[in-house]
Formats: sequence, structure tokens, C-alpha cells
Amino acid sequence: MKWKRLAKNLLDRILTYTVGGLFFGMALLVMIQVILRYAFNSSIPASHEALRYAFIYTTFLGAAVLIGSNDHIAIHLATRKLPRSVQRIIAAVGSVLIVALHVYLLILSLDWIGVTGGNSSEELGIPLRYIQIALPIGCGLASLYALNNAFDALFGRNWGRKEPSE
Repeated sequence: MKWKRLAKNLLDRILTYTVGGLFFGMALLVMIQVILRYAFNSSIPASHEALRYAFIYTTFLGAAVLIGSNDHIAIHLATRKLPRSVQRIIAAVGSVLIVALHVYLLILSLDWIGVTGGNSSEELGIPLRYIQIALPIGCGLASLYALNNAFDALFGRNWGRKEPSE
């Protein structure tokens, strides 16, 4: 179990820093674009496309991070009144449904990339498969995290309790 926790913590850190770095880069690029546009009547070519692609990656990687930390959208109003054992089962079933959805999306996205991934982006000229791959990566990571959540809901000793640092 210790190896699972260490692997999850490492993946959490990598993804959190990646998403944070992308957000920082996006904010910096937007500020530079605003300064260039209004102060120098100029702009960086292809910056809008780069921002769009960074946003795509932050969306799919960030969704996986939120599923991993159980901070995704959920309504606990009814389940909080139930016994803890029933709450665990409901949480596990919900996580398994998240896995099923993301595996389905992963399969569909691989087919989609196979059809459209050879096209190039308009401004940057990079193959779109390098951008589109964010979807199956995010779905795969979300599936792993949701499986971990289901396992923790069924067998975890500290399930449902937040970490002391939170």
C-alpha cells in the first residue's frame, strides 16, 4: 500500500506542477500580448493558438488531478445521512462509473486522433495529434485516479477524511 501512496503522490506532484506551469505560461503570454498590442501595436504570431492548446492540456490534466483528489463535482447531501458502509459503496460505484466514462472517451478519442491527427495546426504548423493526445492522456489518468478512489472507498482505512495538510 505504501508504494501506491508514493506513486500517487509523485503523479500528483508532476501533474500539479505541469498544470500550474501551463497556467503561469498562459498568464505570462496573455500579459505580454496585451503589452505588445496596446503599447507597441504588435503581437506574437501564433500566440492565440498556443494559448488555446495550453488551455486544452490544462483542462484534461486538471480534470484528472481533481478526480485524484476527489474534488470533482459531487452532491453529498443525501449520502451524508447514510451509514458509512453505504457511503463507501456509493463512492466506489461512482468511481467505477467515472472509470467507465473515461475509458469510453479514451477509446473514442484514439479513433478520432487516427482520423484527424495527421492534419497540421494553422499557425504553429504542428501535427494536431500532439494536441489531441491530451484527451486520451487525461482520460487515462482520470481512470487510474478513479480506480484508486474506488479501491480507497472500499478498503481504505482513512477513506472520507481529508489529509491533515488540507
